[in-house]
Amino acid sequence: MKKLTTQEKKKLSYERDRRNVYGEAPHAARKNIPLQKAKRNRANRRAEHEALAIGGALESDTVADIIDTNLDRKAPSDWKKYPDAPLGEVIADKERRRKIMRENGGRSALRTITKLVKDVSDTE
Repeated sequence: MKKLTTQEKKKLSYERDRRNVYGEAPHAARKNIPLQKAKRNRANRRAEHEALAIGGALESDTVADIIDTNLDRKAPSDWKKYPDAPLGEVIADKERRRKIMRENGGRSALRTITKLVKDVSDTE
């Protein structure tokens, strides 16, 4: 494999690297993703334990069926991990916003212009 130039490395970095654009702090994201997975596993373990407690007098095949159906129902499904955006897109968006602020007088102009752009795109 040939050695990459600095420009090629930067281009690859912009394509491959990702940034959190969901709106939470990076450390919070690193904590919350494993936490949500742990909550799902706890809910599944609890459902399994409850099914075993209920099905003590039933046949083992019936208990297995109860456990399988309860696991699908009990696991919290309202949480979903949003994918991070590629670094190139994040930087391009920041540059676009900076340009608007420079040309139109600061952060209040950015809020007004982005609201207008959003309203126009919603009507189309």
